[in-house]
Amino acid sequence: MRFDAPFKLGPFSIDAEGRLTPYEPASAPAFLFRWHDRVVRARLDRADADTGRLTLQMALARVRSSASATDETLRPRSFMLLHWLERSVPHGWRMALTADHYVWLATDMAVGLPITAAGLLTEIACFVLDLAPYLDLMDEVGLTVPRLAAATPGGGDA
Repeated sequence: MRFDAPFKLGPFSIDAEGRLTPYEPASAPAFLFRWHDRVVRARLDRADADTGRLTLQMALARVRSSASATDETLRPRSFMLLHWLERSVPHGWRMALTADHYVWLATDMAVGLPITAAGLLTEIACFVLDLAPYLDLMDEVGLTVPRLAAATPGGGDA
């Protein structure tokens, strides 16, 4: 089968070298994946012809209610850890505590367009590898995400 570049493949325009660019300037191709039992939401926006913005968001954890916790120190330890994490995560990572006590992390980075699939995956892999020690610490403290964690802020099933 022969492809004449550029061609459209799903939400992307593929050039002669196999590099990806969002097809519609206003569209933002997105996908979900799991890392450390947490749902990560990735989106690639097109800023201009040569620049894109890769946005990554995830629910890091949910602070348990004191009514359902058997360990009465878990909630205070969770809030102390979150207070420390907020100041310790890399520059550009934004943390927020939602009204339903989910801890959200969001970050975005500029990427050159068009980008290869390998280049896109490399950016994502670097992020999740940088994130892994923080998730390990949260898991060790008991600050985790419920089994069917939210894929978007505000709750709901993934």
